[in-house]
Amino acid sequence: MDTATELNETNYCDQNPVSMEFTFEEHDLLNDIFNHAIDGLNVAIPCGISDLPEDSEIRQRYEMLEHMKNHSYSLWATRFN
Repeated sequence: MDTATELNETNYCDQNPVSMEFTFEEHDLLNDIFNHAIDGLNVAIPCGISDLPEDSEIRQRYEMLEHMKNHSYSLWATRFN
């Protein structure tokens, strides 16, 4: 018989990394989305990101978005050797 597991902050879903494949056009669009999202945050945040506390959720998400953009750009560059 299965025992019920209480769901909490750390086990409410599978948190393992996922992989996705993108066509050339989808990858190009994704890069544009990253650019626009970062530009939007830069406009929306009156002070600079670096002025926010390190534990600020906004700063952490901005840095995560920037990391994802850089990773996507790196993969984009490999398309062209």
